[in-house]
Amino acid sequence: MDQERIEGFRDAFEPGETFRWEIPKTEKERMRFYEDKYRELVKGNVTAVFAVSDFYALEFMRFLQGKGIQIPKDIQIIGFDDNMASRESNPALTTIHQEAPLRAKTAIKCLEAMRDGAECETEIVLPVELIKRESTGELSCQSL
Repeated sequence: MDQERIEGFRDAFEPGETFRWEIPKTEKERMRFYEDKYRELVKGNVTAVFAVSDFYALEFMRFLQGKGIQIPKDIQIIGFDDNMASRESNPALTTIHQEAPLRAKTAIKCLEAMRDGAECETEIVLPVELIKRESTGELSCQSL
């Protein structure tokens, strides 16, 4: 699922420089990873980060804010899921909204079909919507 989110994000933009970072599983490894990537961010010209979940987006945003980076002035951040924390963060996180009840209902329907020996669609595309909040906006011309 994360791969499809990344591909969808890339397809929405014209060809250009994009970087894909594989996020480690444990918090300790992620903090070390963020520290390493921070060095790249201050050297480079990264203007935005898309995370495959609001959890990772918010964790990275807090890390950057701890380094004095201003969101969205210095870098924009977008998540995926539109969970409650994305609305309550400071700044509020721009995110991709998906209908969790529809996703759950679709999954249950598929599981029931498989249980009963029936076929289930293997590629299901559900609607999503961009929810623009304060973590994105106009960037200044200053680098990090």
